[in-house]
Amino acid sequence: MEGIFIGVLCLSGCLTFSTCLLHQYHFVSDAMNWTEAQSYCRETYTDLATIENTEEMKKLNDTVSAAGNSSKVWIGLYNHIDWKWSDGFNESGAEYRNWYDGGTNNFAANQLCVAMTNYGRWFDYYCHRKTAFVCYNGTLEDSDFVLVNTTKNWSEAQRHCREHYTDLATVRNNTDNDKIHYLIIPLVWAWIGLYRDPQIYWSDGSNYSFSSWYQGNNRLGSIKFVCGVADLEKGGNWRLFSCEERKPFVCYSVPTVKTLVKVRVELQDSSVDLNDPAVKEQILKEFQERLKEKGQSGVTLKWREKADGKVFHKDEKGSDKKKKTEL
Repeated sequence: MEGIFIGVLCLSGCLTFSTCLLHQYHFVSDAMNWTEAQSYCRETYTDLATIENTEEMKKLNDTVSAAGNSSKVWIGLYNHIDWKWSDGFNESGAEYRNWYDGGTNNFAANQLCVAMTNYGRWFDYYCHRKTAFVCYNGTLEDSDFVLVNTTKNWSEAQRHCREHYTDLATVRNNTDNDKIHYLIIPLVWAWIGLYRDPQIYWSDGSNYSFSSWYQGNNRLGSIKFVCGVADLEKGGNWRLFSCEERKPFVCYSVPTVKTLVKVRVELQDSSVDLNDPAVKEQILKEFQERLKEKGQSGVTLKWREKADGKVFHKDEKGSDKKKKTEL
């Protein structure tokens, strides 16, 4: 009599749906710098906290508040501060800066372009705002600065300078700065060629899309790398600080969901030994591919063995003439 084989597939992992909260948060009261906190979280849990929506933000705030903390805690955000000149200049003088009040303020972590005031100082500002701008003509060694008193955002100003002159102004030293300063004295400020990309990342490599920045200053000075906190005094909104400061922090882990699944499979070749390790491995690979096709990621598959070490066993019940397997 043809037999029916029965096996049990143990499926473990987190099935990702848009409505489920993947992250479980863990508050750690020990004050560490950001790098130390990152190492601790990776060794003990998964990583420093990642926050991907408002529900997770509330969950993290509730976790920290329940532990009796009401100030700033490290999360997994970090920011690479890399100022660049529009024309790509990176030789001697490229690091020249004349910031107002000692450095940038990076209001709401979104001021990525630079303007010069009519008293010669620089400040970071929103790239989409419109103002006059300064181009240069010729080469940097023999540059002729030109004020364009037409208001454009930074990208529009860059395009105009490249079409009609050489590029937005590159400022290499006090001499260049004084020349531009003289041009814009009648104005309040004007764009120059300094800018930076956002370069905001999560420690675990997650995509940076959701954000909840504190609508205030993040004074960075000349720091190249800064790290993020959730500031419970500001409703849990995010701020940037030197990564070397010591603060408590929040890690996250991903809860594991385990499900037993039985699947019926029809055997076409009765000589196949389903308990052969190579056969079992191939079946798992096929199931994994099917899960990927259906958009399921982060799933680990493994067989659940009986006491005798086998997955599949004959079931003498039934009179079906076709050999079938149940997984």
